[in-house]
Amino acid sequence: MKRSLKRWPFLLLHLTGFILLWLVLRDLQWSSFFEELRSYPAWKYIAGLLLLSLVYIAKSYRWYNLNRTFGIKTSWKAALVFYLSAGFLSVITPGRLGEFAKIYFLKRKYGIDTAAATSSVILDRVWDVLVLSLFASLSMVLLFSGPGERLLSLLLMAAFFIFSLLVVLVPAVLFKPLLYMTGRFKGIHGKLEGLYELWNTNRFNNFGSSLSITLLSYAALFVIPLIFSAGTAFPIQLKDGVGAVSISNILSFIPVTIAGFGTRELVFSEVWKLSQYPKEVAISISSCYFIVTYLGSLLVGGVVYLLNLKSLYRPAELRKMKEELPDQN
Repeated sequence: MKRSLKRWPFLLLHLTGFILLWLVLRDLQWSSFFEELRSYPAWKYIAGLLLLSLVYIAKSYRWYNLNRTFGIKTSWKAALVFYLSAGFLSVITPGRLGEFAKIYFLKRKYGIDTAAATSSVILDRVWDVLVLSLFASLSMVLLFSGPGERLLSLLLMAAFFIFSLLVVLVPAVLFKPLLYMTGRFKGIHGKLEGLYELWNTNRFNNFGSSLSITLLSYAALFVIPLIFSAGTAFPIQLKDGVGAVSISNILSFIPVTIAGFGTRELVFSEVWKLSQYPKEVAISISSCYFIVTYLGSLLVGGVVYLLNLKSLYRPAELRKMKEELPDQN
């Protein structure tokens, strides 16, 4: 009974994404939408998958370097396998369990301490928020013409950017509250103190490489909508592609949607409406972006997971693992 009651807020929260999706699609001209969707040749999907593969390769190398900062010794190949498998598990499970999966992989494969593994995964995601908020802020300046709308949007994205930058460069922002809250628990407190020292000492070691890798990774993702719109009656501009992808990815960190349904379509349609793109075009390209990024992760990551990690990590353990992780500290 208690477990069922805990799930209700989670389910209702995710229902928000499908409500947003219905609001976006309720007046869609379906014949025009399917006509647009049929016009994209197969080579564009292949090009998108190749770009997605480059993103995974680059981000797994970033995570591999961050792991070394926390004293976690893995190979780049293992980091890539974990990253691809986590992407697959994020697609097939709600609640971003793929991120927890990376922690679990490190624990099961290498016996890494939960606190160290969690810290490397958090820092890895902080880099994504940092760069996405930067691109989103720049997009807001170019997309919104009204000073009030522009100011509000900039303040929101600037808050994401400043907090992420502080976490990377001033880890006390993250660790001081945690150390205060765990003062009574000597075991956890001692581990966090050690991690804080590691993070604080090495905070500049991978800054340049992590920033460069993250910038290049998202630049590759921004190209995907441009590929699909190229050669059509509505070729999108760079600012529109960057704005739609960066803002929708920022919103994906908020747990109100499964696989980005609702928030992605809302952002693509509303952002591109500012540049007079028909909703059918926006939704068709957002659908193609979904097919490449999510179904691509499902296909590639699923194959990697089944070949390498199925014996380590079974789908039946997903929810149980998330519930038990805090107790393993």
